[in-house]
Amino acid sequence: HTPGQVVIDLLWIATREDLSGQSCQLLYDTESGEPQAMEISVQRTLTLLFVRLAYISYMQWKTPEE
Repeated sequence: HTPGQVVIDLLWIATREDLSGQSCQLLYDTESGEPQAMEISVQRTLTLLFVRLAYISYMQWKTPEE
């Protein structure tokens, strides 16, 4: 992981065609270690002429209760 971020993937994630919801990342404050948010993966596609590219982005899923 990188400071401030821990990525969690399901086992065998690479065997699935749609990777939405198959991984998440926990974001936290590097100084205090307090969690800030958890984001879940969303697969998106981009079509350029005859080429279709799929990529993963993360959207906010859960936040700590205040």
